[in-house]
Amino acid sequence: MAGPFFSVVIPTYNRCEAVLRCLDALARQTLEMDQFEVIVVVDGSTDGTTAKLGSLKPLYDFRFVEIENGGAGYARNAGAKMARGEYIAFTEDDVTPDTNWLLNARAHLRRGSHAVLEGRTVYEGSTRSVRRHEPPGIFSFIPCNLFVLRTAFDASGGYDPEFFDRKRRLYFREDSDLGFRLLDTGHAAAIAQDVIVSHPQQFESLSACIRHARRYVFDPLLYKRHPVRYRKMIEVKHLAGLTVRRPQHSVALLDLAAVVVALAGLVEWGTTWTFVGLAVSLACAFLFRLKYQGRNALRIDQLHNTFGFWVVPFVYLFSLVRGCFRYRTAGVLI
Repeated sequence: MAGPFFSVVIPTYNRCEAVLRCLDALARQTLEMDQFEVIVVVDGSTDGTTAKLGSLKPLYDFRFVEIENGGAGYARNAGAKMARGEYIAFTEDDVTPDTNWLLNARAHLRRGSHAVLEGRTVYEGSTRSVRRHEPPGIFSFIPCNLFVLRTAFDASGGYDPEFFDRKRRLYFREDSDLGFRLLDTGHAAAIAQDVIVSHPQQFESLSACIRHARRYVFDPLLYKRHPVRYRKMIEVKHLAGLTVRRPQHSVALLDLAAVVVALAGLVEWGTTWTFVGLAVSLACAFLFRLKYQGRNALRIDQLHNTFGFWVVPFVYLFSLVRGCFRYRTAGVLI
C-alpha cells in the first residue's frame, strides 16, 4: 500500500495548548485523511505535552516522539526521520492551517515539478501577510508553511543544528540555510498564495523585539556558508518602487553614526550637533519599530513607546559583531 502524500511535522516546546489547537485544525483538512500523517516532536517540553498527546485519537495517522531539547531544527530533523510521505509539510505549533492547506498544496505540487513549495503565512484574524514589502520570487523558506520533497530533504542533510544556541534558546537562519542548499543542488522552488496558515501577532512587546534582534548573531554563519545568496535574498524589500537589501542594517549603521555625532557635539562640536545626532538616532529607533510592529508603530497614542526602541538597533549590531567573532567572518558587516 502506498504511503501518504504528506508527512506533517510539528516541533513543539512547552506550548501544549497551542499544539493541540494546531492538531485540531489539521482534523478539519479537506484533503482525504489517508493522504497525510502528522508527526509531533516534543522538544524537551516540561508542561505535560506528552501526556496530553498520548490521550489523543485523531482520525488521521498520528504519531509523536519526545526528544531532549535540541532546538527547532533538530526537532524537525527528528520528525523527518519518521516521515513516510512523499513530501514533508513543515509547520509550527502556534499556527492554524487553513482547511484547504494540504489540498491546495497537493494541487500545486502535482501540477509542477517542485521539490520545495512555500505557502503564505498571514496574521490571525486578517489577510495581512507576515512577509511585508518583499518582491516576487524571493523565498524565505519559513518553516511554519513549507513543503519539501522527502528525498530532497534527506539528501540535503536536513536542518543544521549549528544555527541554535542552547544556552540562550535562540535559533535563526536554519531555514534559509536549508533552502539555499536545496537551491544550490538544483531543486526547483515555488510560492503558492492559496496555501495558507495563520500566525499569532508577533513582536507586540519591546522584549520580543529585542529577543529577535539578538537572533542576528547567526547571520554571519549564514553569510559564511552562502555569501552570494545571502546578499541577493536575505531581507530584500521593495520600498517606494526601489529594491532595498537589508534596510535595517543601513538604519543601524546610521544610528551608530548619529550617536557618535551626538557625543562629539557634547565634547567639542556644540549642542546643535548633539540635538541633530539624537534626533537622527530617535528616527532610526522609530524605523526599527516600524520594521517589527508595522502599522502599530504609527498609532499616535503609542508613539511614546518608540523611546524604548532606542536600544534595538544596538542589540542588532552587537549581535552581528558577536556572530562575526564566533564564526570568524566579517563580510556580513559591509
